[in-house]
Amino acid sequence: MIQVNLRGTFYVTKHAVPHMRKCGGGSVVNMGSVCGIQGLPNLVAYAAAKGGMLSMTRTLAGALATDRIRVNYLIPGWIATEGELAIQKGEGRGAADLEKEGKRLPLGRMQTVEDAAHAVIYLLSDESAQMTAAVLNVDAGGSMLPIQSAVYPG
Repeated sequence: MIQVNLRGTFYVTKHAVPHMRKCGGGSVVNMGSVCGIQGLPNLVAYAAAKGGMLSMTRTLAGALATDRIRVNYLIPGWIATEGELAIQKGEGRGAADLEKEGKRLPLGRMQTVEDAAHAVIYLLSDESAQMTAAVLNVDAGGSMLPIQSAVYPG
């Protein structure tokens, strides 16, 4: 978890920044998680990695601002990807269970890959030119729910 989510993000940014500087600026969007803000007891390593990524995002945003490089943290919510469906199947839950849990979210459904993609496009565009060190929740209000909510079973 630490290797992929924290170190991977660090090294991608480390190698992208020199190119962004040469171009006169840019935008980094780190794919965060609600676990990076509030954690989940059964996801310690994941929460630590995402929390570290949040701290790194804020630190880099300050360090790179004079280079016109913006760095933001996107919380995409719970997306029923093939990988997530496989994880949930291993825990005895199927697609119908996830759909039911999605209906419990404040906005009434789980997120889609497209929901996250639209937010990333916004953060990469000039439309968000004044956003840096921001946390953008695209989680249908899931981050407002109690940490032990069945909507985020971990």
